[in-house]
Amino acid sequence: MVSASPSRLRFFNLLKEHPDAVAAISCGVLVFLGWQTLNFGWIGAALFILTAAYVIGGFESAREGLTTLFKEKELDVDLLMIVAALGAAGLGLWRREYYMIVDGAVLILIFAISGALEGYAMQRTERSIQGLMSLTTDTARVMRNGQERTIPISELRIGDQVLVKPGELVPTDGLVMEGFSTLNQASITGESIPVEKTVGDEVFAGTINGSGALRLKIHQPPESSLIQRVIRLVQQAQNEAPPSQQFIERFERSYAKVIVGEMKTLWL
Repeated sequence: MVSASPSRLRFFNLLKEHPDAVAAISCGVLVFLGWQTLNFGWIGAALFILTAAYVIGGFESAREGLTTLFKEKELDVDLLMIVAALGAAGLGLWRREYYMIVDGAVLILIFAISGALEGYAMQRTERSIQGLMSLTTDTARVMRNGQERTIPISELRIGDQVLVKPGELVPTDGLVMEGFSTLNQASITGESIPVEKTVGDEVFAGTINGSGALRLKIHQPPESSLIQRVIRLVQQAQNEAPPSQQFIERFERSYAKVIVGEMKTLWL
């Protein structure tokens, strides 16, 4: 069995991780090549290359636009863009003004770039959430009935006593009942210097214990810890569109309906 070359593996990994960016770059290259072949007068080759640019750059916008149309019974700017680009291509073919096909391809390229930028922003948010999740631990070492037990974080109760040994992650927010240590809180508060913690001080989940052992008392549910609240806020920001974006989306759909209505009037 022949193994794939490293360059091919890198390409497939890039395609898997950044499909929108690969599509936008490919579309841009094809648009440029199509434009150049038109300048040389190679009409057949130019039409083939520009068709590939339409398909690669416009596939995602077409899919989203058709999904919105069939599922939500709404028109959006993605579908309007595809129709406009195809209209320019059809008009260019009919009039044999082939540079109009390039104009449509450039329109698709602009939307492909915007989609790639949006996808990149979403990936950065997901990586931020994964980074925050890596600061949490799944289990905690507690004292119950005079015995040390390791239990899932979800089973912790208010009043439980948690043991944190040197070098371990603090499993959840708590108050120091016994011990003295320095904690690295850079991941939570941004402080570059470890902070001293002793009896009565509050410690946060996701911080790294230093050289001393600590006994903590849970004073709030684990899901209410600072790091869990931050994770929920980041997820909420990712899943819920802000008011400005909601307004733009409503405007886009209204705008698309107006344009389609105008096109119907012109045709009739």
